[in-house]
Amino acid sequence: MQIGEVLLDETFYSGKDLYSDGDVEDRMLAFARSVSEKEISGLIARQKEWPILYHFSPLRENIVSWLPLTGREKVLEIGSGCGAVTGALCRMAGQVTALDLSMKRSKINAWRHSTADNLTIMLGNFEDIEPSLDTDYDYITLIGVFEYGKGYIHSAHPYEDFLKKVAAHLGPGGRIVLAIENRFGLKYWAGCTEDHTGILFDGLEGYPSGAKVRTFTYKELNEILTAAGDLHAAWYYPYPDYKFPLTIYSDSRLPQTGELTNTRYNFDRLRLSLFEESAVSDSIIRNGLYPWFANSYLLLIGREDVPQDIVYSRFSTQRATRYQVRTDILSTTEGRVVVKTAANREAVGFVQELPEKTERFDELCRETGLRANACDGEKDGRVTLEYLEGESLESILDAHLAEGRVDLALHLLLEWAGKIGTLCRKEDFIPCDEFKQVFGNVSLPEDTMGVRWCSIDFIPANILIGKDRQTVLDTEWTFPFVIPAGFFVYRFIHYYVNSDSKRAVLLDREPEKRAGLTEAEQRIYEEMEACFQQWLAGDCIPLRLLYPEISPGLVDVHNAYAQACRRQNIPSVQVFFDRGAGFHEGDSYQCPTRKGTTLIPVPAGTHRLRIDPGEEPCCIRIREMSWDGKRAAGYRTNGIDVGEDSFCFGEDPQLILDQVPPQAGSLHLILERNDSVQAAQQSVALLLKENLEQTRKVRQLEAELAARDEEIERMRHTKAWKLYRFIRPE
Repeated sequence: MQIGEVLLDETFYSGKDLYSDGDVEDRMLAFARSVSEKEISGLIARQKEWPILYHFSPLRENIVSWLPLTGREKVLEIGSGCGAVTGALCRMAGQVTALDLSMKRSKINAWRHSTADNLTIMLGNFEDIEPSLDTDYDYITLIGVFEYGKGYIHSAHPYEDFLKKVAAHLGPGGRIVLAIENRFGLKYWAGCTEDHTGILFDGLEGYPSGAKVRTFTYKELNEILTAAGDLHAAWYYPYPDYKFPLTIYSDSRLPQTGELTNTRYNFDRLRLSLFEESAVSDSIIRNGLYPWFANSYLLLIGREDVPQDIVYSRFSTQRATRYQVRTDILSTTEGRVVVKTAANREAVGFVQELPEKTERFDELCRETGLRANACDGEKDGRVTLEYLEGESLESILDAHLAEGRVDLALHLLLEWAGKIGTLCRKEDFIPCDEFKQVFGNVSLPEDTMGVRWCSIDFIPANILIGKDRQTVLDTEWTFPFVIPAGFFVYRFIHYYVNSDSKRAVLLDREPEKRAGLTEAEQRIYEEMEACFQQWLAGDCIPLRLLYPEISPGLVDVHNAYAQACRRQNIPSVQVFFDRGAGFHEGDSYQCPTRKGTTLIPVPAGTHRLRIDPGEEPCCIRIREMSWDGKRAAGYRTNGIDVGEDSFCFGEDPQLILDQVPPQAGSLHLILERNDSVQAAQQSVALLLKENLEQTRKVRQLEAELAARDEEIERMRHTKAWKLYRFIRPE
């Protein structure tokens, strides 16, 4: 069968599709025939369905688009499905052979890529087709396929034998590209259902459901590689997972603390929220355990050692086509370099502008002792930047917050904000047409100053503090027209404080206001940022905007647990952890008590604690409150002190600990509480008594104030006052 330039080979097709997403595939086939690739983003946004997002999203191609193909390679794609990555392979390679069991999915694939004259799709089971395949492939891909090995291979050791058979078809220096979920991925511990079975903790528990599908841990995959003929692999870690990878890490460039903040990736099924995932990620990274808990694995497998020439890739492709780029860190014989590459032909001009932008920005930065990251132009939409070692200002600020030094973090943030504000006041701001096109038509005071050729991404994450120099990275968004100085200050603060919940502790300190931005200016700069993001996205609809439309969302297990405790009358206290985002239900849990004793583990990075003994009026006596059972813990309450560490509360009793020691492991709490009707009546009586006392004091002060006003008014009519007014008028 021929569809456009694509050949569908039915030699091994059984005549029956063995799996399907249902009726949605009929609509996907219609879309494949009528909707162009440029219209796909809008289609996904309109349909708001997981299967369409999963099969059609351009982000799927990121898993292979970073591979160093030259256009001459021979590629075998096993399990091509609806062609999520087939198009990228056809553009990158010389010849692509795709295998799949489903006729309908293969037709969808063929219609999507009907102009690809280097694509052949073979239908049938891999085990049947395999003997007829060539043995000189440069790349063989298993993207979301290896876990179904039992369905492809009928043997006692299907996964080992699957890899053996696949490896036999590699040419000299060939690579197997294997992408798969990690059975021990952090997302499963955090409350996501198993990707294939939809059952909570199914993979973690070793698949008691009996499903034929299997994913594997870091250790298990290594064992399979050895059993399959001592195969070697370079390990990569797509984040947030291999389906929609935005960043690809490697053993040579693992994620750093603060980088893994994207937890909105459960587009397919409802999930639980068991803990603050980004905070746990940081803890795993600090302990050197990330490879064991990465959500997904991406392996480049060969018969000999596979060098990691590319150690890191970041995809900036959720933008208008002409601004889409990929940033790689390469390991060369002369050391590491950073390479920015246009993701398509339309973006070549944008990338080629970077050297001039960097040079202009560097000239501006030198006034303050800063430098821009050196950038050299290359051919074919590539530029090379120097690779620098150092610690980002973002990381330094985070370290201060993690250790409870909030004031120091705020001081450092404002110091840099002031430096940027001074640097960016060079000339009068007069909004030109180019400015309005990008940032909208804004109205600022006439005396507003600004600057041209300064990167608006002058933010803490892009400021590198090295041994010998301080460098500003990323000059993509450097404009030749004047931009108001306050906008740079606004972005500098906004993209630090609001990009991770652990930094929200700074929000109460009003850093924008302290940096000299009025509320009116902040609103204007917020509008400018919204206009910029809309201009940047163009027709592309970023994944983050689709999450509330497609995802079933999450269930906060802490609330469910609290309700269960109340239903069963289980004694407990609700504990809230402020790790930078204030007190909120999402970072709290019910901690059971035994005979009045509660042991509360304190997670790393906790700044404050709040303990709610209940919701109803009550009386409690605090027998003990200490850190690790050794040091007394200071606290305050919203109750009435009745002596001997006893308090009476109205509704919503609270104990608040404003100072949590950086190394606190646990809080020991012994409460003696009285929930009887008599205690409640006593609490209410005390509250009424206190309220009456406060009311009496207010009325007394009001009477004194009225008397003073009367005295002042009497004095206004005296001759002395009139003489004073004549000498010193208002």
